[in-house]
Amino acid sequence: MVLWPVGGGREWDWLPEDVEEAAPAEVLRERVRRLNRDTRSREAAVGQETV
Repeated sequence: MVLWPVGGGREWDWLPEDVEEAAPAEVLRERVRRLNRDTRSREAAVGQETV
């Protein structure tokens, strides 16, 4: 099994029995991180339009 980091980077080879589902807190943290990143990107794009 090959895993790739969400944000890009080097992949890892893992045995299927060594992989487990992400904890709910980890999933929530990643969703919030992505929403924050996307919001900042949109705000920056809007700010550039008015300049």
